[in-house]
Amino acid sequence: MMKKGETYLAPRHTVAVVDDDHGVRAALCNLLDSAGYRGCAFPGGEEFLAADLRGIACAIVDIGLARMDGFELAERLAPLRPGLPLIFITARGDALQRRRSAGLGAALLPKPVDADTLLALLRDAILASGAPD
Repeated sequence: MMKKGETYLAPRHTVAVVDDDHGVRAALCNLLDSAGYRGCAFPGGEEFLAADLRGIACAIVDIGLARMDGFELAERLAPLRPGLPLIFITARGDALQRRRSAGLGAALLPKPVDADTLLALLRDAILASGAPD
């Protein structure tokens, strides 16, 4: 966990938020922006996959997306951006989702997301990926 007053990362890091709930996207992007990241929002996996993914350092992905679930998005994303860190979020997590997330090397957080936990996981994921500072 971060100590009070510590910063998370330089503001150069762009983090994608993929969630079909506008309120969740907005809240997470506000959190990211306030922590020094650049948040960019996508309402679904299709929109995210169609975007320019080169500048994205990490993606926060809802498992329960409407058209393409978060796990399918991860599978389609792998050949496009190998090694892109993912953090999954869900309103209804279960043991199978936790195993699938772990198998993909991704954390799974329940909604509502704890801000400190998310930011610590995000920082660690980006650092572990070797994203440039």
